[in-house]
Amino acid sequence: MTAVAAAGAARRGRPRSPEARGKILSATAELLAEGGFHAVTMEAVAARAGVAKTTIYRWWPNRAAVALACVSARMAPIAEDGPAGSHRERFRRQLKATNRLLNSLEGQAITALIGAKQTDPMLAEAYSEQIARPRRAQTRLLLMQAIRAGEVAAGTDPDEFLDAIYGPIYYRKIVSGETVTDAFIDRIVDAAFAGFSAAP
Repeated sequence: MTAVAAAGAARRGRPRSPEARGKILSATAELLAEGGFHAVTMEAVAARAGVAKTTIYRWWPNRAAVALACVSARMAPIAEDGPAGSHRERFRRQLKATNRLLNSLEGQAITALIGAKQTDPMLAEAYSEQIARPRRAQTRLLLMQAIRAGEVAAGTDPDEFLDAIYGPIYYRKIVSGETVTDAFIDRIVDAAFAGFSAAP
């Protein structure tokens, strides 16, 4: 084996660094927040993270995959909620956690990617598959528990209920720009539980 071939084999076999991965995701979040999805190029991410492009390619095949990993990592904690309290209270906590994230620097990266997928069908499908559908499935499970507990009427359409709760937050955040307060979230959740109540 030549020296060049040996060097190439060593590069291919080099283990991926969790520290480098963290730097890449942080750099991607900054670029998304500053310039949207168009600002996220492999060159820009590499320069901001202080790594070589080859390091990024060890983890992800393209810039869309990097951006999705960045957003997914920042959204994951929202769905982690303990069982304490009624399901109405659990939805309140989850929505308030979502709102806090969307108002943070990381939230700017999330909303930038949500905006970008409106004009990029491939990105939109990847976002749906990797982020939206899994998270929807988690909140659907919480709703099913609320139905079994008698807090929500049996036969409730899950998508209608979840849209009624989450839709107003994302509308204000992405479309109207109006402030989302804890009191606003309380009213949304109360209205949804009243509208889909199991009580006669």
